[in-house]
Amino acid sequence: MKTLACCILSCIITISCFAQKLDYTIAPWLNNKKAAVSLTFDDGIKGQYLVALPLLNQYGYKGTFFMTVKIINDQHISWGLVRKAALDGHEIANHALTHPHFTGLPLDSIAYECAQSNQLFNQYIPSQKVITHAYPFGDGGGNTAGDRAIRRAVSPYFIAARVTRNKPYAYNPYDFAKTNDDYYNINSLMITDSASFVDFGKNTDETIAAGGYLCVTYHGVADGWIITPADVFKKHLDELKKREADLWIAPFKNVMQYHKERNSARLTAVITTKKSWKLSLTDTLGNQQNWDQPLPLTLIQVPEG
Repeated sequence: MKTLACCILSCIITISCFAQKLDYTIAPWLNNKKAAVSLTFDDGIKGQYLVALPLLNQYGYKGTFFMTVKIINDQHISWGLVRKAALDGHEIANHALTHPHFTGLPLDSIAYECAQSNQLFNQYIPSQKVITHAYPFGDGGGNTAGDRAIRRAVSPYFIAARVTRNKPYAYNPYDFAKTNDDYYNINSLMITDSASFVDFGKNTDETIAAGGYLCVTYHGVADGWIITPADVFKKHLDELKKREADLWIAPFKNVMQYHKERNSARLTAVITTKKSWKLSLTDTLGNQQNWDQPLPLTLIQVPEG
């Protein structure tokens, strides 16, 4: 976590300027926002690139595109368009090779679907590495032994995986990750009908109040299947714009990196004086190349006496 050390070093310099008694913690979300939101798109449908992507760029938001290789080819989407989205800071992520029902596949076939599509995505889109997944049809998001086996088969290839809505609420509470398995069972709000269209602002407010994470799933935008009309999608972006002061709006991988890094981080004061601290950060994460999301510190004023 080299970037984390740099963040902490900058905080040491800042801390030395304060006279009041302070304590520190890693901010729950980047820039100390109250909640986090990701806008994700499944399958690889033309309207996502021709309609949703220009709107995301217009609003300054970065999305996550969970792509299925077969659907990209069937939709005749240019890989150049996908590469451009990646270069612009959007996440290109894994939605399997052929979009099968994982519940009907042997575990080694599930592993093949993940590994082979990762290889192709990393070959076609060299500017970023694929590190997250969304289960086709949401398979893997339940509490059965079969669902847990699917998650175990997928986990070696990704840092986290998203399901479709599997909770009675739309968001993920901040403390959703009791075990590592929970990072492969991320709840999402699937936009499917008039109710989910109009409740978007309400769901966002609930997420802010809970300090949690709202992961939104779209399929077709203006065309394709499970269609969200373009004007509705724009209204959703407007709802987020109203709440920007409270929200960290970022791709799925960035939010998962941040949460997982913070969840595993340990800050220890090595040297403490009245005017400065020297802090040491350790973590329990392996494969350090996957963990490059900065973790800024938050300063807390401690009441005297």
